[in-house]
Amino acid sequence: MYLFVCSSLIFILQVCAVAVHAQSPVNHTVKQTLRPIDDIKKIAKDTITVDFKNPFKKLFITRPVFRVNGGMVCYNGNYRSLIDTPYAERNILQHNITGRWDVTLGGIFPIQVNYWLRQSNSQFFRNIYDVQATFNGAAFQNKLRTAMRERLLALAPTIKDSLLEKLYALKQADLAALGNTLKAAFNPQKLIEANEMLKVPKLTWDGSLPDSVNLHREDSIKKAVAHFLQLYKDTKGKYDQLHTQVDSLKAKYQANLRKINQYRQLINGNWNELQSARAWKNKLQEYGMEDLNIPAKYRWLLGVRNFSVGRSPVNYSELTAKNVSVNGINFEYNSWYYLALMAGAVNYRFRDFVVGNGNRKPQYLAMVRAGIGKLEKNYFILSAFKGKKQLFASSAAVNPAIPVTGFSAESRWAINRTSYLTAEVAKSVTPDFRNNPPAEGNKFALSDRNNQAVAFKLYSTIPATQSRIEALYKKTGANYQSFSSYTTNAAMESWYVKADQNLFKRRLRIAASLRRNEFSNPFIVQDYKSNTIFKSLTATLRMRKWPVVTVGYQPLSQYTKVGEQVMENRFQALNATLYHLYPVRQLKMATTIMLNKFYNNSSDTGFLYYNATNSYLAQTFYFNSFTANAGISYTKNGNYTLQILDGSIQPNIPKFGTVGIGIKINNLNHETIKAGGYVSASIRVMKQDLLFISYEHGYLPGNKHGLVRNEMGTVQFIKTFNFK
Repeated sequence: MYLFVCSSLIFILQVCAVAVHAQSPVNHTVKQTLRPIDDIKKIAKDTITVDFKNPFKKLFITRPVFRVNGGMVCYNGNYRSLIDTPYAERNILQHNITGRWDVTLGGIFPIQVNYWLRQSNSQFFRNIYDVQATFNGAAFQNKLRTAMRERLLALAPTIKDSLLEKLYALKQADLAALGNTLKAAFNPQKLIEANEMLKVPKLTWDGSLPDSVNLHREDSIKKAVAHFLQLYKDTKGKYDQLHTQVDSLKAKYQANLRKINQYRQLINGNWNELQSARAWKNKLQEYGMEDLNIPAKYRWLLGVRNFSVGRSPVNYSELTAKNVSVNGINFEYNSWYYLALMAGAVNYRFRDFVVGNGNRKPQYLAMVRAGIGKLEKNYFILSAFKGKKQLFASSAAVNPAIPVTGFSAESRWAINRTSYLTAEVAKSVTPDFRNNPPAEGNKFALSDRNNQAVAFKLYSTIPATQSRIEALYKKTGANYQSFSSYTTNAAMESWYVKADQNLFKRRLRIAASLRRNEFSNPFIVQDYKSNTIFKSLTATLRMRKWPVVTVGYQPLSQYTKVGEQVMENRFQALNATLYHLYPVRQLKMATTIMLNKFYNNSSDTGFLYYNATNSYLAQTFYFNSFTANAGISYTKNGNYTLQILDGSIQPNIPKFGTVGIGIKINNLNHETIKAGGYVSASIRVMKQDLLFISYEHGYLPGNKHGLVRNEMGTVQFIKTFNFK
């Protein structure tokens, strides 16, 4: 019994020492150095330069106000002694200067200035002096992505809460130490013994001692045991409290780890898909950053699809304006709503050679479009357009430039992620040229179908079968006018169906189409009642280590000008091509075989090569120091046979460029033989600029069954500027 009592006293003294140590000033100091989470954020906020609450504030440096970042200029000069087309001309010299300047305004707005100058002595091609200044939406999106990425990277130290991590580690260590103390000093057996000594009378008495001594000893032991149990209670309470703190810190620490992972995914993710304010907002919410907002002015700029001043192409819809070049202002915006404004002078679509300069009449177009929805998804858009257009080539025609007013409603329905259907209805108000003299203008009457039009388009891609289908149906009344078509005095109904199919793991691609009345132009003699259907079929086979083979049967169109009248002729063509790049021991070689067959006759075309079959074979040898080419072509129709032998060599000149020289031997009808030659050079200038020169002295078959001399020359220089 004496040993039991002594051991109990020693144990109680040890526990008291441990308890006193647990409340020592050292541990109290550690506790005082551990700050709450709010204080940690305050410290982190004071250590970064980015606004913690609004990190996207002042994303761009707005100075200087005007900065030229770079650009390019290209000069191209072409000379032809004889033009080998139905537009017969001689000694044609054409100068083209195109260029681009990349400018930033106010440090925020990227502007691209494009210019094009063309001068020619041709009677068909007019001189052009065009300048366009456009807001570069793609460059702005890249600039915004870069700026936001830099800000998010600057916030990286605050996203990783290092103080929270240290606090969690310290609390874990304290919890582990306190748990070891509970296990070592307050094991269950000692607690049972302490409770028995406190509750069972005379358990600590010694029979050899007087009762007065035992009572005194028992009283002392019970006080020590009571203190021991109180220490256990206090220690257990601290352990439970500390365990709760550790659990709370663990949850916050794991949430911080998840945030770090999300943050890393955001920074390293694909930012090219973030092209709208809604996409940015959804992406930030996806990574738990819903509190971060892009400034309103930048959100608005993300919706600007196009803003240009000067010459720009206009492609809005099938029944309003399409394939039209307008010199004016063009603005297009799309977020959750759509708005487009456009006004300017019309440039005769893109076929500016079919009308002489003397017959041109001023044309202009103004349009307003408004709707809701995204152009890439579902939308509904109303359009109104007004302008003047020239329907006739001759200046003697009555009302050569007529007023046109029209309205349309267009909708797009996304069937699924890869398929959609568009529908459009339109109505116009124009003079009626079916009467003589023409009426000044028809009235806007819904019951009149002569000045209305409808169009439907279906597009679908089927990933499972690797198929693509496109179909269009358009019907216009006899007196409907827009800036998408230039029809006169005839109702038109046209449609087409296109289909692409990939087979055998994309080794074989088949493309087919059917068209009816697809071609239209105001200067062409057309039979709008024709039911001719144009068929085309193309197949391409690609297999590894095998030649690439393409076979196609397609309809073609050709324009011929006779006096002031331009006519369109249509015919069919069969094309087949084989190309193979392969090694023969250490030598790389390439073989090209082509076959072209035209199906027409002399009454269909003003071109000499009517109803002709043309075959071509070329062989290329890639040596280390030079490249050699050899080729032969054979063309035959009912009136002539033309054979051409072609051979050239192109030395490889490091740090200079390339130079090539060749010879062509022409044999017409096995009677006339003439030889020509050509030379070309591509020269690098100042490492990033390029000068290209070519000249050919050749021959073409003439209408009198002879070879006609033809000289061709080209000079091109490309200069690139980079001021970054």
